[in-house]
Amino acid sequence: MLALLALPALWGQSKGQEMKDEGLRLMGRGVMDSAMVLLDQAVLLGVSDGEVLGAQALLYLEQGDAQRALEKAVDARKDQQRPSPDAWVAGTLAHAELGNVSQRDRWLEQGLEAFPGDYRLLYHAGRFALPFDPENGQRYLLRAIYAYPAFGEAHLLLGEQMYRRGENLKAALPMLYYLTMFHDEAHSADLVAALERLYDSWSANQESISKFSRASSGFKSDFLPQVFSGTRDEKGDWFVAQTMDLMAHMSQVEVNSEDALWVFYSDFFEQIHHLEFAEALAHHIAYSRYPDLSMLWINDNPREYEMLGDWMLLQ
Repeated sequence: MLALLALPALWGQSKGQEMKDEGLRLMGRGVMDSAMVLLDQAVLLGVSDGEVLGAQALLYLEQGDAQRALEKAVDARKDQQRPSPDAWVAGTLAHAELGNVSQRDRWLEQGLEAFPGDYRLLYHAGRFALPFDPENGQRYLLRAIYAYPAFGEAHLLLGEQMYRRGENLKAALPMLYYLTMFHDEAHSADLVAALERLYDSWSANQESISKFSRASSGFKSDFLPQVFSGTRDEKGDWFVAQTMDLMAHMSQVEVNSEDALWVFYSDFFEQIHHLEFAEALAHHIAYSRYPDLSMLWINDNPREYEMLGDWMLLQ
């Protein structure tokens, strides 16, 4: 008799777990509204662990409700059995949204103690540190990139920050990597144009850093772009040639211990050159600004471009 009475509760837990699993799956795919409905149902059916509550906290943050997100994050971090980095990410960002800087930093610090390899916590640590401690900020971003190389926002922020600091090599490589993943986004053409300006200014000096900057020289190469002296119609070919030449120089990069994390980029582009994918990747990167040039090369070399794509899927 007691076993029969327990059946509805067991069914509810089982169904709630199904709701949780499907809700988290949809959230991972970016289907936020449906994910919230399913996670709410999971809670009603008795499944309200740290993973569910942390995910709900992020979803409330996505909806612009920082206060509700914070409440869910506070509840989520109490669960020691199924802790989730989502709670710490949501709590950190909710406090940031509410203007509580000291609480934001405390949540972030404690989150990194609990989940030192979470790429989102590392990314936000870098983002918050950059204005006040750029060296530490770039290291956090590089750690986020090592943790999850496909996280484009980290590459983009790092490249833009290095560009603003007057760096050459440290600006070019993150932007090139970002364009490797997102070569046809709305802002991709602007990034290619920024790289062209970077190559142009870089060609005027002999260093891996800008002569107008006090930036670190702990990661440098003897690569020096050629000055562009052609017509407008030749600019795309020049960009592709400089990008290929940069990749060819990655095996001779000089790096000190403080900048050792930067070898993520030099190793990647060195491998691209070694595998003879540099020309395919350079045209892939140039596509948003020079679509006719890129498509002409891709149509003439479909096998090489396909091999690049297959290799990238394995990374």
